[in-house]
Amino acid sequence: MNPTPAKATSRPPLFTLLSEVVGWTMDRTSDFPKSQRFTFGQRLDSLALDALQGTVKAIYTGEAPIKQECLSAVILCLEQSVVLWRLAQDRRWISQQQLLYIASRLEEAGRMANGWRQQQARRQSGTTA
Repeated sequence: MNPTPAKATSRPPLFTLLSEVVGWTMDRTSDFPKSQRFTFGQRLDSLALDALQGTVKAIYTGEAPIKQECLSAVILCLEQSVVLWRLAQDRRWISQQQLLYIASRLEEAGRMANGWRQQQARRQSGTTA
């Protein structure tokens, strides 16, 4: 059985955004000090990948409760990432400008995931408003 997303021809904007975040994250964490690259940097990489993976799972599942669960996990990964990026900036591993960039992208992704999750909750409860 091969699951297919509802819209096989295009990916949701959240997927596209998180794909960009993963690439940006991996590019930045590779420049962290060697002593932190494989601990702190790896955690940031994992959170970005987990968020993307959760989004893919939400795309391919047809059940609203499972989608909501996946999207809640994505939102948690995004929130944790913001905290870690702030710590990275405090340590001067990234600039203030880089922090503002990634924080805005993660916030945008969080809004998208939360909106999608709320949509699924309304579908499950049978309301459209």
